[in-house]
Amino acid sequence: MATAPESYISERDYLLSERQSETKAEYVDGQVLAMAGASERHNRLLSNLIMLVGPQLRGGGCRIYPSDLKIKVANRYFYPDASIVCGKAVFTDDMNDVVLNPT
Repeated sequence: MATAPESYISERDYLLSERQSETKAEYVDGQVLAMAGASERHNRLLSNLIMLVGPQLRGGGCRIYPSDLKIKVANRYFYPDASIVCGKAVFTDDMNDVVLNPT
């Protein structure tokens, strides 16, 4: 029987810790991964992307979000640079901080 790595943390414990933390971390298969800050160039590119894509989504039922929206895919949690959600956002719980249905 395989054993979990010593640094394994449950999804529940990750979410409890993440919601109290002043810094962001992602979660992949039981491992918590600290996030580094982005460069000025990276942020400028992301801002341009959001400004270009945002108007294209207007009136179509989709919205674009910046990197502060956490996304859950399988048993992984990410802070993508940008996310698009079409229709009503579906959240993991009443905290409304983890989206389950990015497009």
